Amino acid sequence: MIIKKQKKLTYTLLIITILTTLALASHYILAHNQMEVNLKAEGEKIAIEEELKNHNNDGEADLISADNQGEDKSPQEKTITDETDENIQIDDKNIENEINRSDKDQQQNVEKIDNKQEELNKPDNSDDVNNNSKESIKLGELVSEDLNRYVLEIIKTYKLGTPYLLNTNYDSYNGVTTNLYYKDKLLLRANPSGDKASHCVGITFEVFFKAMQKRNKAVGLSPNDFNGMNWKQLYDFVLTWYVAGGNKRTHNLAIALEKYGVGQRIYNMEDAKAGDFIDFSRDNNTGHTVVFLNWIKENDKIIGLRYWSSQDSTNGINYREEYFNIKNGDGEKYGNIIIDQLYIGRVSAISNYKDF
Repeated sequence: MIIKKQKKLTYTLLIITILTTLALASHYILAHNQMEVNLKAEGEKIAIEEELKNHNNDGEADLISADNQGEDKSPQEKTITDETDENIQIDDKNIENEINRSDKDQQQNVEKIDNKQEELNKPDNSDDVNNNSKESIKLGELVSEDLNRYVLEIIKTYKLGTPYLLNTNYDSYNGVTTNLYYKDKLLLRANPSGDKASHCVGITFEVFFKAMQKRNKAVGLSPNDFNGMNWKQLYDFVLTWYVAGGNKRTHNLAIALEKYGVGQRIYNMEDAKAGDFIDFSRDNNTGHTVVFLNWIKENDKIIGLRYWSSQDSTNGINYREEYFNIKNGDGEKYGNIIIDQLYIGRVSAISNYKDF
């Protein structure tokens, strides 16, 4: 019994020994394999570092070689470089010369075209004669035209409602909206306040003055030449227009026009036309000076007129209608303008001026 137990123990120990040996052998094999892997990795690392070192050394050598080549160019290389620079300069000069030559040619072409165009535009003698004839006809028409058209154009330039002012301060205000100069000398004064105020004789003379200057410019005359009047004569003309003498039979606009040869009085009312000037009186001892526009009629009978002027009733410059002191069918008067005390004046054509 004891012998069996000893054998069993011996077998057990033998099995343990065998298993231990196998375990140690397996551990040794694994350790050996790991060592080989580590050695191989270390070898690859050393090889890579060596390769990198060799590569860096080669790069530095290339850079140094390149620097040395830049510093130590051979005479042949320098000659090639210099020749290249010179060729570039020559090419630039040739290009500049070519551009200048092209600009010069272009300028010559432009001049040729301009000269040709001038030749084409140059009229022949027959055209000169025709143009001169047309200009002569136009100038002849202008000098043969009365002032009415210019008068009507001038009145349209004024703003309606520009204030009315009548006073006796003649040294500083003469009823015009702006200072008027003739032959570079002050003729009439505007209101110093600058409000462009006016009264009837002042504004109508101003219209006459501006219309005369406009026509003179149109025909090539000096704006300071009213039928040869000097400043003193034109100032006397103004006083007559303004009825400064106090008597309309001897001082009114129609008399002023005839006295200095630039116009005439219109006696027949039917002959009056737009752009004439009229001085009229009322039966209430007042009067007015206006630019005539048209007659107001009833059954072909003249009963009043429409005009443009500056008056208190319209607060200054405006259009207005008034009626004559003639009676209607009921025996009542249409208005208070004295029909037989009208002074209608028209400025003549330049060709019809008269000596004075």
